[in-house]
Amino acid sequence: MTEQKKEAWSDIKNVLSEMEKKELIKLIGDLYRLNKNNKTFLHSRYPTGEMSLEPYLHQIRDALYPPITGRRRVNFSAGKRVISSYFKATNDIVGKLELMAYYVEMGTKYTVEYGDMWENFYLSLERMFEKITEELDSQPDDIVDHFLPRLENIVDMASGMGWGYYDTLIELLCEFCDRNGRELSLFD
Repeated sequence: MTEQKKEAWSDIKNVLSEMEKKELIKLIGDLYRLNKNNKTFLHSRYPTGEMSLEPYLHQIRDALYPPITGRRRVNFSAGKRVISSYFKATNDIVGKLELMAYYVEMGTKYTVEYGDMWENFYLSLERMFEKITEELDSQPDDIVDHFLPRLENIVDMASGMGWGYYDTLIELLCEFCDRNGRELSLFD
C-alpha cells in the first residue's frame, strides 16, 4: 500500500500559478460565495469603500455577549479568532485595538448584566486588556488619546466585580500610565 502525499499549500500554489486570470477571478468568486468568512475577509483585505468593523463587532458581540435565554455560552476563543482574522486580513493596528477593546467591553457588560462569572472568564478579559495596554505602548499619542478614556470606562464598569477583576484592570491601567507618563482621569 502506498502512502498518500500530504496536502500542502505549495501544491495548490503551483496549480494556481498556471491558471489564467479569468479562472482565478472565477475561483475567488466561488470562494466569496462559499461562506460569510471568506466574504468578510476579502472585503477587509480589499476595501471598496470605507472600511467597516461592523461584521467583526457583531461576531465579537455574538461570542462574548450571547443572549442569556439561549443555550449558547460565552465563547472567548471565537472572539479572539475574530480579532486575529481581522488583523491578518488588514494589518490595521487601530482596527485591531478597537476590536480588542470591544471584546473586553462586551465581556464586562455581560458580567455587569448577569452577575459574577467564573475565574477563567475574568482571566480571559484581563489578558486581553493587558494586550491592549502592551500594544498601546508603541502607538503614537493620538491613538493612545483615543483609547485611554475607553480603557478607563472599562475599569469603571468593572468596579465592585469579583475575582479581583477590577483590581487587576486598575493595576494594568496604572502600570500603562506609569510607563507612558500618562494621568488617569478616574481619580479626579
